[in-house]
Amino acid sequence: ADQANQPTPSELEQFAKMFKQKRIKLGFTQADVGQALTDYGNPFSQTTICRFEALQLSFKNMVKLQPLLHRWLEDAENNSVGQRVGEKIQVKKRKKRTSIESSTKGLLEKHFTMHPKPSAQEINNLAAQLNLEKEVIRVWFCNRRQKEKRSHSECDMVGKDVPPLPPSSVGWNTGLP
Repeated sequence: ADQANQPTPSELEQFAKMFKQKRIKLGFTQADVGQALTDYGNPFSQTTICRFEALQLSFKNMVKLQPLLHRWLEDAENNSVGQRVGEKIQVKKRKKRTSIESSTKGLLEKHFTMHPKPSAQEINNLAAQLNLEKEVIRVWFCNRRQKEKRSHSECDMVGKDVPPLPPSSVGWNTGLP
């Protein structure tokens, strides 16, 4: 690779942050981006795009992916992504985030303490009672279980001499002296 034109870790970090902000603002999911990159060579998984944005890929892979994401972003900003006639790729806009009122959250929390894994019928009943879509209820319970799982794994770490890494301490080996 041409080291003279290679971005620095700091430049990659700035690009990743800007890329994520613009992708979200344009209404594309990480999966949309990964699939759309088929036009630029290879399709990438949602996980790869997620890891790029979180700076969790190797420096070498970040450097390889950055120009593709830059080209995709330019196309997306010029409204040419997912709008080409006759192509099988149809990028869909992300659903608007649902905001749940605190009183509704309270009822969901109460139900969660009794039944963290509600049946399909319980989800239907809650959706009707709370006037929300079934999918919103289902996702809320999934997210709540994940939150519970995270809080338990964080409790397991308490007392161990493993300080958390600060977010900007990405340890890339650039191969430079």
